[in-house]
Amino acid sequence: MDELNYLINYLANKDSVREEILKLSREITRDCAMLIRKIHKSDDKDEFKDKLNEISEKIKKLNSLATFPEFVGYLSTPQQEFVEALSLYMIKFDNKIPSFKELDFIKEENYILGLADVIGELRREVLEAMKNDNLAEVERYFKFMEDLYEFLMNFDYYHVVDNLRRKQDISRGILEKTHGDIVTFIQNLKLREHLKRVQIGLSQE
Repeated sequence: MDELNYLINYLANKDSVREEILKLSREITRDCAMLIRKIHKSDDKDEFKDKLNEISEKIKKLNSLATFPEFVGYLSTPQQEFVEALSLYMIKFDNKIPSFKELDFIKEENYILGLADVIGELRREVLEAMKNDNLAEVERYFKFMEDLYEFLMNFDYYHVVDNLRRKQDISRGILEKTHGDIVTFIQNLKLREHLKRVQIGLSQE
């Protein structure tokens, strides 16, 4: 009977921990998604510091809950989402990519895969800069996209990093599409500047 009670309590505790992990994981993922949307829309660097710190503490708590080996997989999505949000924030406001050493509470695989996801978010910043005819920002964000892609292509350990090849393929497609958009944008910008000079010239005659 003692063994039976032990096993029942063991599994009940394990199930309780799993439910807590799932709840916190969903919360972190939702927080990061909302944060990414707000970062895209804001130019206020200080607005997000508290939220980023709050999410990082949640991830550390999540890590501490994953005491059973089979629960480690639940860390992947929230950790990757946090790397994505933090990287977008630091690229936009600090002009740099966070290093792995700065994120010692993030698994190695999740750091790599999280950076892969930033490429798509940077495309949004490129398109926004195009709308504002801000060529300097277009080139700045695209350079980060290229740097991240080159970093990502250093890894070919597809049997130990799930989704690595898929994310590399997606990143390549985003990069190629964005490069094409930039070429068209620059051509259009030059044409509009030429037409403006022509109009000025005609008005002065």
